[in-house]
Amino acid sequence: MIEYKNKQYKLVAICTAGLQKEDVSDIVCATAESCTKLGFRTVVLNAFSDLFKDDSYSKGEAGIFGLAGSKLVDAVILMPEAIKNDTVCESIAEKAHARGVPVVSINGRIKGCTSISFNYGDSFEEIVRHVISVHKCSRINYVAGLKGNPFSEERTERYKAVLKEYGIPFDERRLGYGDFWEAPAERVAESWFESDLPLPEAVICANDSMAMAVCKVLKAHGLKVPQDIIVTGFDGIRLERYHTPRLTTASADPKDAGRAAAEAVKALLSGESFPEETEIPFRMRAAQSCGCHKIHNTAIADRIMELNTEMVGIDAHETYMFEYLSRALSCKSPKKLADVMKRYSHVETWCCLDSDFFGDSCRSTRFGALPACMQQLMTTEEEYAASGFCTEEILPHLPEILAEKHQLILSPLHNNAQFFGYTAFAIDIGYYDLRRARRFIMLTDQILETFKNRRTIELANEKLAEMHIRDPLTGVLNRRGFYKKASRMIRRLNTANGGAAIFSADMDGLKQINDSYGHALGDKAIKALAAALVKCSGENDICSRFGGDEFIIMSADTDEEHIQSFAGRVQQTLDDYVRRTRLPFGIKVSIGVISSRFSSAEGLDECIKVADEMMYKTKRRHKEEEQGRN
Repeated sequence: MIEYKNKQYKLVAICTAGLQKEDVSDIVCATAESCTKLGFRTVVLNAFSDLFKDDSYSKGEAGIFGLAGSKLVDAVILMPEAIKNDTVCESIAEKAHARGVPVVSINGRIKGCTSISFNYGDSFEEIVRHVISVHKCSRINYVAGLKGNPFSEERTERYKAVLKEYGIPFDERRLGYGDFWEAPAERVAESWFESDLPLPEAVICANDSMAMAVCKVLKAHGLKVPQDIIVTGFDGIRLERYHTPRLTTASADPKDAGRAAAEAVKALLSGESFPEETEIPFRMRAAQSCGCHKIHNTAIADRIMELNTEMVGIDAHETYMFEYLSRALSCKSPKKLADVMKRYSHVETWCCLDSDFFGDSCRSTRFGALPACMQQLMTTEEEYAASGFCTEEILPHLPEILAEKHQLILSPLHNNAQFFGYTAFAIDIGYYDLRRARRFIMLTDQILETFKNRRTIELANEKLAEMHIRDPLTGVLNRRGFYKKASRMIRRLNTANGGAAIFSADMDGLKQINDSYGHALGDKAIKALAAALVKCSGENDICSRFGGDEFIIMSADTDEEHIQSFAGRVQQTLDDYVRRTRLPFGIKVSIGVISSRFSSAEGLDECIKVADEMMYKTKRRHKEEEQGRN
């Protein structure tokens, strides 16, 4: 449940796939609208690809359904026939039921869920009867869907039953499986021309896509539909209206399904009883492909113009998206990338990523195991801008957004099985071409993954370069690193007309430490000296180990007090370390310093040479003092 301005709204998650397909979007749109009329708010969790293959890409797509488990979600509506993966659907339902959240299934039965199903059988029988009784056909071929698929098998049995009813023998050779797709259906149709059987008088197809494929093959062989052979479809997809001839088909009113699903959610949330299964009728629509209606050239021309307008729009958007891809791939920072995304997303959009997406680690997630925290990379709505948020919230400011927008569409961002975020759109499902949203998300996937990979490579190169300029024992710069960074400091100093102090530091008595206590403790003493030098240096000073126990420090701070107190501060730091760690020996250091202006590496080398001489003078003095004490 979400709450905004003292109003509470129940939140319904609609889980689907292939929302860019018109038959899916019609049902989802009708369901969301019905939920809104009943006072609910909806989030549509959509994978643009169905999950039928159950491969790594599908697993990444399925990641979006993990949001159905948010504590904000009060009810779930599932569309199994769109998702096409029983395991995923059952997992969503089980997780919801475990939280006491009701689940309604549209067009597919899931255990323990209230089902809104379509009565395909009666209307399919009606089509077969129409072909036999009205058009007097007895030689009828049938193109079924997938073998073993319950929807396909039901239609096959209904086809056989009507043939039997009219005394027409069923001939196995006139049955082919088109798998509900165009290419297999075309192969089935081609096989008729290689057979010894007489061509059919009519072809019954289990869906419209296969019917259009059959018409294509028949026309290629010089046959006319319906004059030579009648063809019928089923499902009433919107693409069929651009087909000539228009198909005799059957379809359900998606508003009936959406209304039934919303009413079921309302009853279940209120604790009221609701039928375990509600059937939505399909209705036959006789058209041109069976000869019931004539083909009108004017109507064909209108549909061609309509289709051409649509194709021009698709082409323009594709060009726009290629421009988006080009500009986004050149971005060097997340902020610039977000700015480009905002510019090219011409609808209200939010892009949310795993909070660690731009970090060093590359976390992999399995279905249902979403990152605990997300970051909002981009939003086109500045009033809803935010940074990090808990994934349970789905979106920052979700109650405010849904109070105004009523519904959101969320789709996954992933690299194969690795789910790393999602994009949310506030768009009217019924009036927006979701193919555009799909193209934007697919390119965003590619852009983000490329950005991530490039960033990973850059970090790896930086680490590799750092390894070449760092001393492995102490972690400070080596000689190469010193000169690399010193040259930059010299350029800055020349611009500001400033000078620098060069300190040369060398440990006293390292050989005695190594001889008496071993090289391991000798190395420990060297590391302690390096740490002390770094601690006493300024943030922008350059501290380096030139070799053995010899260190060079370059500082832009030429203040006399800083220079004069440096050696004492370093020695005090070392004394504190020895006392704290209870080393069996003391660590003493000799330091020489010179302050100068120089414009080149040659001048720097001269200063280092002078600082070394000063350091050796100090070392000799320390030795003499030690001898005097003894």
